[in-house]
Amino acid sequence: MDKRKFSKPALSIARQIQLLKGRGLVIADEERAARYLNTVGYYRLSGYMFSFLQDTQNHIYKEGASFDQVLDLYFFDRELRLLVFSAIEKIEIAFRAQIVQRFSESLENPFWLNDASSFKGRGEFLDTAASLVATLNRSGDVFIKHFNETYSDPFPPAWMIFEALQLGQLSRIFCGLENCRAKQDVANFFGITHQVLETWMHTLVYVRNICAHHARLWNKVLRIKPMLPKKTAREWIGQKMTNDKFFAAFCIAKYLLDAVAPKNHFVQKFNALLEKHPSANLANMGFPTGWKDEPLFH
Repeated sequence: MDKRKFSKPALSIARQIQLLKGRGLVIADEERAARYLNTVGYYRLSGYMFSFLQDTQNHIYKEGASFDQVLDLYFFDRELRLLVFSAIEKIEIAFRAQIVQRFSESLENPFWLNDASSFKGRGEFLDTAASLVATLNRSGDVFIKHFNETYSDPFPPAWMIFEALQLGQLSRIFCGLENCRAKQDVANFFGITHQVLETWMHTLVYVRNICAHHARLWNKVLRIKPMLPKKTAREWIGQKMTNDKFFAAFCIAKYLLDAVAPKNHFVQKFNALLEKHPSANLANMGFPTGWKDEPLFH
């Protein structure tokens, strides 16, 4: 396919509204539309407009599609990110606590994180060491400063370092650790194998970053796909599912959250979002028919 020069001009808000109306999008309140085009942006909202197109080639909207529906979907996605981000926060903290507890107790060494024998190979150890040095050098945490001023050891103990690490670092470190009993003990807490947990945490890092940077989540195709488990300690999904849509991340968050907070209301809150925002399309999120009947959600 031959490439061509980009030639679309920037349009005023008034012309953006006229363009949308000319393509068949119903705009009942132009003042409201102008406000959101000014504060959210046409291009950002276009990611939500796409779902309402009848003709994606010529950008013609389905009959009855409205700007209000576009905003409803946008608001749904924003609230969905907040819900998922809150769930991942709890999972991240538990993941951190489990790694520290299991490895520190098993290895009987507060400085196991700086011991090459804790890792699969020298490459994993060196990568971790470089990451830790960079993190500690830029850390402004009072507890890190206190340790450096009080003790002669080159590095703080593992439980102190882990409090300064981000989820992405935790995920990479866990993947690089030796496949020992302590590693499977961490996974056992969550009810899966450590191989599956490694991929799940990589996926949650990706999803967390989507949420943190306010990107579109609801119909995102996951670039970092999780492994689907063949066996779990608790109820999982009975029917066949894909691992590249939001539904996969939704199931992972629910399953891991059940280990951390068994009385969570994650699914109930999601259902409330669906009732509040009727424009959300579950099929585009990868949700199969009858998903509510799956044992995981009871």
